[in-house]
Parts: sequence; C-alpha cells; structure tokens
Amino acid sequence: NDLSKSTKRFFEKIPGYDTLRMILCKKAILVEGDADELVVQKAYMMKNNNRLPIEDGIDVISVGTSFLRFLEIADKLEKNTVVVTDNDGNYEAICKKYEKYLFENAKNYIKICVDKQIDSGNFKVQDKGKEKDFNYNTLEPKLVKENGLENMNKILNTKYKTEDELHRYMKNNKSECALKLFLYNEVSEGGQ
Repeated sequence: NDLSKSTKRFFEKIPGYDTLRMILCKKAILVEGDADELVVQKAYMMKNNNRLPIEDGIDVISVGTSFLRFLEIADKLEKNTVVVTDNDGNYEAICKKYEKYLFENAKNYIKICVDKQIDSGNFKVQDKGKEKDFNYNTLEPKLVKENGLENMNKILNTKYKTEDELHRYMKNNKSECALKLFLYNEVSEGGQ
C-alpha cells in the first residue's frame, strides 16, 4: 500500500510471480529481456566460480521496460538491486529516467549499470518496411565490440565476415545467441 497508486495497480495486473520474486530474494538484478537475463547470468557465473546468481540468493528478473516500477519496490524495502540496461544511444535520457536513483539521489542499495559510451556506425536495417540506422548501443553490438568478430563467431558457431553481418544475425536471433553464449564454456583472451 506504500507504493504509488499507478505502480500498485501495475503489479495487481501483471501475471506471474515477478513481484514475489522481487520481494523474497536477498538481492535482485533487473534486466530488460530474456537475452539480457542469460548474458547477465553467464557474466555472473564467469566471475563466481560457475555459480548461478540464484545460488547466492540473487534473482535475475526480466522486467521489460518496467524498471522504475520494480525500483519502487526495491526502494521501499531497501533491497539491494542492480539495474542493467542499454543506453540505446542516449545516455542523458537514461540519466533522466533514473534521476531518482543516480548522482546526488543515489541510494546505497540501488545501482544503475549503463554504458556511458555512445557507439555509432553506418549499418542500416529494415524496420517495418523502412530503412533506419542500426542501434549500436544495445546488448548484442556491445558484445561484438567487447569480444570481437572472431570470438563471437566461435561462440555462436557462425562464420560472418563483417561485424555488421554478425549484428544483423544477432539482432534477428537474440534469444538463440544469448543461449549459445550462456552454454559456451571456453573463456577467450580479451573477451568480456
């Protein structure tokens, strides 16, 4: 009942147990989608002797675009919570969105993780019949940037000649690529 009326109503309407997961976990990592969830779990495992986050009481929850709703719960409960989000090419907009939890408003139990770097390129994609600029500031292109074409081809069992060909493949196969990354067992030099 301490939540804002709109957030309370939001949680009354959503299906599943994500609200309960948020309330009961020791700590939470909030991500946007299923692919992000797998990649964050893999990164955690790589840093923690192959342990899944849930083994340490950390629940990785895919919240779509409802980060602020879940942060309202985290704030009320003073729950250790990390948001992992893309900057989508506009870091300032992300800072504005999370201003209640950043900089002078920061809380010691809430952390917002977003890349400050804005990447760009010349690649174009078709979206709803129209050509538009490819967004280099989401999970998949950042993975390619950090790990390189050769390593990503090895992980995904592909043979793309250019990063943009790989970008197209990863954009169109997000969940499949994330699952391959999650299941991949070799650690590459220089890879993140």
